[in-house]
Amino acid sequence: MPTRTEAPRTHPQERLPEATMPDTYGVNAFESDLDLQRTLQSALPPHLYAQAQPHLSKLGRYVGTVLDDLSRKADTHPPTLRSLDKRGNIINAVDFHPSYAEMERIGVEEFGLVAMSHEPVLGFARPLPHVLKYAFWYVFGQAEFALACPMSMTDSAVRVLRRFGSPQLNRDFGDRMVSTGPTHFSGAQFMTEKQGGSDVGANAVQAREVNGEWQLWGNKWFCSNVSADLALVLARPEGAPLGTRGLAMFLMPRLLPDGSMNNYQINRLKDKLGTRAMASGEVDFFGAVCYPVGDLGTGFKQMMSMVNSSRLSNAMRSSALMRRSYLEALTSAQGRPAFGSMLIAQPLMRETLLRMLLETEAASAALFHTAQIYDQADAALPHLAPAERAASVPPEPHSRNLRLLTPMLKGVICKRARTVVAEGMEARGGNGYIDDWVDGKLLRDAQLGSIWEGTTSIVALDVQRAILRNNAGAPFFAVVRQKLEALTSDDVFAPITRFLTGYSRQAELTADSMTEQDPAVRELGAIQFMNQLYDLLAATLLLEQADQEVQDLGSYRKLAVTLAYLEAHILPVTSLRDPASPFLSEDGEAVLTNGHVEFEPVAESHRRVLDSIERWESEHASLAGRSPGIGGVTADA
Repeated sequence: MPTRTEAPRTHPQERLPEATMPDTYGVNAFESDLDLQRTLQSALPPHLYAQAQPHLSKLGRYVGTVLDDLSRKADTHPPTLRSLDKRGNIINAVDFHPSYAEMERIGVEEFGLVAMSHEPVLGFARPLPHVLKYAFWYVFGQAEFALACPMSMTDSAVRVLRRFGSPQLNRDFGDRMVSTGPTHFSGAQFMTEKQGGSDVGANAVQAREVNGEWQLWGNKWFCSNVSADLALVLARPEGAPLGTRGLAMFLMPRLLPDGSMNNYQINRLKDKLGTRAMASGEVDFFGAVCYPVGDLGTGFKQMMSMVNSSRLSNAMRSSALMRRSYLEALTSAQGRPAFGSMLIAQPLMRETLLRMLLETEAASAALFHTAQIYDQADAALPHLAPAERAASVPPEPHSRNLRLLTPMLKGVICKRARTVVAEGMEARGGNGYIDDWVDGKLLRDAQLGSIWEGTTSIVALDVQRAILRNNAGAPFFAVVRQKLEALTSDDVFAPITRFLTGYSRQAELTADSMTEQDPAVRELGAIQFMNQLYDLLAATLLLEQADQEVQDLGSYRKLAVTLAYLEAHILPVTSLRDPASPFLSEDGEAVLTNGHVEFEPVAESHRRVLDSIERWESEHASLAGRSPGIGGVTADA
């Protein structure tokens, strides 16, 4: 009897179109970022921006496609360690997934991210300014956070070697670190020990000179990019004093000149919460050959110059995480229907997106402002005396300003990135918590910034040291004043400019009084003061951008962002917020998507901020340059 052919079974649920649960896959991370484009157009000569634009666009396309794929795959296939070969010989082999190697090829070789501030790449005639360098890294970091760490350490190690190392060390090792070929060297910094942690002065790894050759002995507890070709290691030469003054910096190659393994062993790899694609491990030295970098008594200061560079990179990567998380949340809200409309039309969703937007654009503004200061500090170095150039913080104002900005950005941006990325996960809802989507990876990676290169408390205290020891407050406040004085003085901007000028005076008085404070009291307020300085700078930069946007485009969109930032972080809120807000009107989406916004929908927010400013000026009349008028209304002094 013939058998009956049954129709194929189908799942009862129809396949949902991708647009129902959208993400950013396929979105160009540079071309979709109008805020970054305007920042670069303002900061760079037109010819330099025009030359960089196609490369940034290409990288942005990679971030939205191939780099996103590679990053997700590498994150789920962490590196593995093979300490010994089959005969028991130490080989310190760390095996990476092919996706990690391909990301490294794209970053180091195709785009020259490590070399670009040291050597010409991508057809440019000379090394790129830090503003443009960090733009490339900012775009790349929106896809891959983990690999950016070893690339950053390599970049920083080159800077240290070229500044403090001998010509021989630079010929033998430094040139390989800036290579964009397949035989390039990667770098690392081995600093942390079990008993030390942030207290680097307690480090015990010893350096011994044997027959004219330096050797390392001891243990390093946390070594990121542990399989690096070269590592800058802090160690205490025999007989050196305790504390940081007794530490020296040494360059330790992975392989000796004859190709054999150097005398150290990777004991294990760390099982980390995030940045899982990059290898961090523990190392034992048993006579590892190394080479002194600079004077033996200046190792800690030299290492801190590398750490400070890495700290700024950390802030950059956290800024990139915020931007990616915001873009994911915005894309989801624009395409996800709920309660009869798209999510972005819902007031509370707009409020969530606004909070994320404020931190993202403030961080971007602070990052690229600091990159400009970095370029100015580098330009000033050749004009200094040799002893001034060799100082860990050269005495000229741009270097001193950078000394304060670097830990400040690291401390605040990395901390706030945690909140922004968590908000992004929540904005996507249940899907955000599932690792099919990128939000969980962003959240895990975001935890790193506030811990590595100094916790929030450590860098907040470092901000105080920059003010107390390096007089870094003076150039910082001078730049803020200069920017405020250059702003438009019409009825829209003048009251805000006047307020920020008074607020800056208040912060400067606090900085000037630090030497008179009890150290314990001063330290207790370190984090709060660091945030105050950051918010002052961020608000000033946002207002500067708003002023430029009005002049160039006739749009008040950035002014709306500035006003919201002032209310969120600086001006006290004494009553429930007036519901009249551009974020609740039809212009709300234009603010969130960098569209054109007229002044009318911003007017209510502007009025509310001016009311708060009047109250502040009444309480701080001497700082505001105004005196209380009759009935508490302020009047010109």
